[in-house]
Amino acid sequence: MSLELQDELKRNLAAIYDESGGTFRPDEAVITAIPLGISVKSAHSYGHSTWSFTAKINAENDNGDPKPFFLKYVAGDLGLKQLQGEFVGMSELHKLMPNFVPKPIAWGKLRDYQPEAYFFLIEFKSFGPGLPNPAKLGARVAEMHKNSLSPTNMFGFHMVTYDGARPQVLDWDPSWASFFSKLVTEAYRQHVETNVVWKELEMVFQRTVSHVIPRLLGVLQSDGRSIKPCLIHGDMWEGNIGNDIQTGDPWIFDPAAYYAHHEMELGIWAAERHKLRAKPYRVEYLRNIEPSEPKAEFDDRIRLYRCKTNFMFSAISPGCPSRQEAFNDLVFLIDKYVPWDDEVKDHFKDTDQLELLGD
Repeated sequence: MSLELQDELKRNLAAIYDESGGTFRPDEAVITAIPLGISVKSAHSYGHSTWSFTAKINAENDNGDPKPFFLKYVAGDLGLKQLQGEFVGMSELHKLMPNFVPKPIAWGKLRDYQPEAYFFLIEFKSFGPGLPNPAKLGARVAEMHKNSLSPTNMFGFHMVTYDGARPQVLDWDPSWASFFSKLVTEAYRQHVETNVVWKELEMVFQRTVSHVIPRLLGVLQSDGRSIKPCLIHGDMWEGNIGNDIQTGDPWIFDPAAYYAHHEMELGIWAAERHKLRAKPYRVEYLRNIEPSEPKAEFDDRIRLYRCKTNFMFSAISPGCPSRQEAFNDLVFLIDKYVPWDDEVKDHFKDTDQLELLGD
């Protein structure tokens, strides 16, 4: 139903700007939200998104200087919750890193459009082509992580934010292992909703929650060790990063923000479909902030963390390779840290997963 509402909204908007030569007048709620001293000249469709209508607003201040904005419309209950979360998350990120995160202006309910829809308004940045510079990106992301401070000194966020079009479970928790377990369990549940049930993956995932997560993440906060909850973007991949067309500096947008273990950000980069998985990005980040102890388990934590983003992607892309990647990662971690006993391995002897489960 959410996707149908977005399509209806886009069709209605398309009819308006097609009649006017490709431009349209933003909703009155958006016009009202424009800062004082800035006047709107025109607006046109800009970019592409499955879950939203996106546009550029051309505006000027009283001196005639251009002051453009980026506008997003999302219909229905998804728009209400997703865009509020995006606005709040972007606001916290911008306060922390105004040289890395565009300034959010406003969000709210549209007055004149059907179906019921909501808007998000942010300052516009002009981006050039290509991937972000690894050194610049690594330094900015590490600075963001190091300088952030959780208001509760716990992991989580004070409201729901969305990973794409999917809600995240972000209740405050002092234990990272406990928090991540709930986060990835909800991602897995949403994946199961839109995919055929895979019995072997279900078995692997349940063992991960009961055994791997307590072992691999529990040690981060045991025997005198501690980790700081850091504000992360939460969905940082090349599609959510732009290079300033004049300076080449990176800017990030479309967050799924929450306070997490800083390495979680790199787990998102590491997904096979993401170009940020390239080694230079990780190397440059680690020049600025070290892995947590035990450092020898850093790569395995990244392998675990990327399962969350893979389950989320699989939830919106049924049948994609992401769940196979998650399965392979979890089997590797089980085999390494909490191996199956022979009785469980026997279950897989007649399947094509025996090799993955180890001998």
